[in-house]
Amino acid sequence: MFPSCRFFLKVSELFDKTRKIEARVSADEDLKLSDLLKYYLRESQAAKDLLYRRSRSLVDYENANKALDKARAKNKDVLQAETTQQICCQKFEKISESAKQELIDFKTRRVAAFRKNLVELAELELKHAKVIVILFGL
Repeated sequence: MFPSCRFFLKVSELFDKTRKIEARVSADEDLKLSDLLKYYLRESQAAKDLLYRRSRSLVDYENANKALDKARAKNKDVLQAETTQQICCQKFEKISESAKQELIDFKTRRVAAFRKNLVELAELELKHAKVIVILFGL
């Protein structure tokens, strides 16, 4: 067997091993990054839902204010309109307070999740780099 044939055989084996390792590396990185994006998507959707509920509550509160103004103008069902307006106001203020706290918590959780995921990604890349170093004997 010619020396060049052995060389090409070894190189082809090396390329095959490298291809397998690189496929595993890319799959692992894709999974890590997609997990982070899925988490962020769920958290963002929850925050949007919370803000939507708050805006619906604000619309209800504004409608109750308009109904109270109409009731006062007609001098009819004023007590009921005032009660409805107060209930809507309390509901809006309660949702606003919880939304404020929830958005602060969302920011904290998001930063912690990004940090954790990036640390795990770096550790994964180090692990794969060690495998490549062992493979190439560097």
